[in-house]
Amino acid sequence: MAACDPVSFSGITPSVFETLKGELARKGFSIEGTSGVINGPFGISIQYSWDEATETLHTEVLEKSFFVSCGQIYSQLSETIDKFTA
Repeated sequence: MAACDPVSFSGITPSVFETLKGELARKGFSIEGTSGVINGPFGISIQYSWDEATETLHTEVLEKSFFVSCGQIYSQLSETIDKFTA
């Protein structure tokens, strides 16, 4: 499937980023370092880059299965981030 448009999230402090990494690991996604590609269930592959200075997480879904929409992926990511930034 085609990639999704990039989405950025703000307010990602070092503490939030570490917590987010742990939460995503529990959902089957492994995050190593502050940038790279995450491979997870349902054929999802997400490129990410966290900028500590601006507290911004940049994401772009590179691959996904037909059964999962870009909106669903970003919505789940947003909901997870909102738990730790609210």
